Amino acid sequence: MTTWSSTTLVTVADDYDREMGDSGAPLDSRFGRYLTQHLDGLWDDDRTDPAAFLVWAWQVATPPVMSLGYVRIRPDLGAVRLIQSQEDGRLLVEVEAPVQHGQLAPGVRPPYAAMRDWETDRYAYSSDGPRALQAPADESTPALLLTATLRLPTDGWTLHEPAGKWPVEELLIDDAKQAVAIAVAGINDIAGHRVAKLIGDEGGHW
Repeated sequence: MTTWSSTTLVTVADDYDREMGDSGAPLDSRFGRYLTQHLDGLWDDDRTDPAAFLVWAWQVATPPVMSLGYVRIRPDLGAVRLIQSQEDGRLLVEVEAPVQHGQLAPGVRPPYAAMRDWETDRYAYSSDGPRALQAPADESTPALLLTATLRLPTDGWTLHEPAGKWPVEELLIDDAKQAVAIAVAGINDIAGHRVAKLIGDEGGHW
């Protein structure tokens, strides 16, 4: 069970990953099976490029490729992505967060009777923490559904350097898990407090 906080956006479900392995052996990994199934998305040059390798591993570890993901994203968030800048190859993190009307300034906030907002999904599973948000089921009423995208450079991260060649599958899995673990810690560090401020969970600086 994941315990979420206002500044924890992503976490690794490593225990679940091993439990869901085919054999139950310590090195068996559900994430590993998905990695090997998606190797065609990893170009030769990307195998030794820490940023490109991480972007590939992150895409495999998160929905929609893995659902439930090896990386769990807090239920009240839309998505957490890692991308590379087309301008200079810089690694960037993007966090999509639904913004409810209560976070808007009073003069901008629409009246609830006239404009519906994101609603809590009462039927979605949630561990200890916030529940997923969804569009109103009643589509006959106008709705203003706002989503903010927070984009941050990851300058300062020390990325894991993959081997590039993996004579056995376990080495690929280990490289991918190490790369993803660094990203999870980094995302929570640079984006957690900003998302908390954005959705009104706590104050602090941007």
